Amino acid sequence: MLALGLQKVRAAGEDGHITLLRGDAMQLPAADRSVDAATVAFGIRNVQRPDVACREIARVLRPGGRLAILEFGVPRIPGIKPVYLWYFTHVLPRIGRAISGHNAAYSYLPASVGTFAPPSEFVETLERAGFSSVRADPLTFGIVYLYTARRAAT
Repeated sequence: MLALGLQKVRAAGEDGHITLLRGDAMQLPAADRSVDAATVAFGIRNVQRPDVACREIARVLRPGGRLAILEFGVPRIPGIKPVYLWYFTHVLPRIGRAISGHNAAYSYLPASVGTFAPPSEFVETLERAGFSSVRADPLTFGIVYLYTARRAAT
């Protein structure tokens, strides 16, 4: 993914402004207050201690730096929720296994989504980590949430 991301950064002419890093989310390989923005897509729920990772992201972001996290959720809308949960736990794993041949991955996905903090709780995690202006915007009926925040000015 980093190789593809680097191609996109270069194609956009941003390689002088954007640096992609690989590292442990709970020990980021960046200096304090050295990063303008950070993103996580469908991965924060896989971190052993999301609270620690959020504090690490706050540590490396400059004051006012921006954070965007895209993560799966469970729809709260009556009628949508049971249909989605049935699809997500019964149909999607079968399709995923048939296409990829990976049995465990598509069983793990619904389990990891089901145990991840609900949006209100994850917002509190971000606030405790040092973020302000934290938002949790549901997308696609709440199947996905976009969390946005700024590192506090202090």
